[in-house]
Amino acid sequence: MTRLCALALCLSVAVFAEAPLAVSDLVGTVTAALAVDRDDQRIAHSLYSVRLSERLSDSTITMLRQMGAGRETIRQLHALARKSRALPTPSQEPLGITPEPSANERVAMIAAMLRYASGYLASLPDFVCTRESRQFRAVPPARSSAGFTETVGPGVIPNIAPGEVPTAVDKPWKVSASYSAEAAYAGGIDHYKLTLVDGKPATESFEELQLRSKASWGEFSGALKEVVGSGANFEWDRWEVTGGEVSAVFTYRADSAHSHYSICCPSEVIAHRGFVYTDPQSGAVRRIIMYGAGLTRRSPITALGNVVDYGEAAIGDRGYLLPRTAVAYIRTRTVESREDIDYRDYRKFGADATVAFPAADQPQR
Repeated sequence: MTRLCALALCLSVAVFAEAPLAVSDLVGTVTAALAVDRDDQRIAHSLYSVRLSERLSDSTITMLRQMGAGRETIRQLHALARKSRALPTPSQEPLGITPEPSANERVAMIAAMLRYASGYLASLPDFVCTRESRQFRAVPPARSSAGFTETVGPGVIPNIAPGEVPTAVDKPWKVSASYSAEAAYAGGIDHYKLTLVDGKPATESFEELQLRSKASWGEFSGALKEVVGSGANFEWDRWEVTGGEVSAVFTYRADSAHSHYSICCPSEVIAHRGFVYTDPQSGAVRRIIMYGAGLTRRSPITALGNVVDYGEAAIGDRGYLLPRTAVAYIRTRTVESREDIDYRDYRKFGADATVAFPAADQPQR
């Protein structure tokens, strides 16, 4: 059974590079953060050192507010807008609702996405790559007994219920661990061999690491199979510029009866929902955002989500859209954790592969 394991899911705003950012890059990071990490203070703080290469418009800020950006995040975005007034405008606004596609156009886009996913999964070759991960921890503020509320809408996950007041606002992420692994996709299954832990040669298997530190896994085909193969319902949400190209963004929802989205421990399959960013003509999937649904204050895990971003990678003499970065997030009653994952050095899995992977159902030693 294909499974996307949401064990250490987390997303907050990634560390911004010192180079000036295009507005679309800023928006893409903030929208992903809003989908799975609703910490207003943390998102706002991550914007302090941002420099833009383009003008940030009030209309873009308004849309981010409508998508769930909090007061402090909006305040910092307005500060960036003031600093960027003399800069050139983006070639096109990074967010837009209009012109909304017609019902027939939406049906055609969804059909193209489903065809792309089916052909993609059938044609994906066996390959190996290097997978590097950093794990972070943060202690969340105390919450009152009022519990959590799950509100349906763009970028909203189980959130603080009305009237709750956090006891702390400064929750910086702290690096808790790092590791490297050789990751392979062979025979339609993900395989992992741990190579380094905190910069030292690994003395444990990836499975042992996963159980000990809640490492995330299953990003190669798992996310795509889970979203398009779970009988999910897709609904139009917006246009968004990602990677310099216009993506059609759809929301989706998959119930637990058709889900393979599992958490641990104990193991449990849960419903999920989120967003799919797709090329409006070809149906190519550029980004998937998934987060758990139906979680409450009484759940061992109170919030979780995944973001997988795809980019062009060559395997042999062909190019494929493959995961380039991923973020995984999990929140319990006492702690938040996140895992930032990078993929590089894609190559064929075959005679030139130097790593022998164990069988998919056996621990890696």
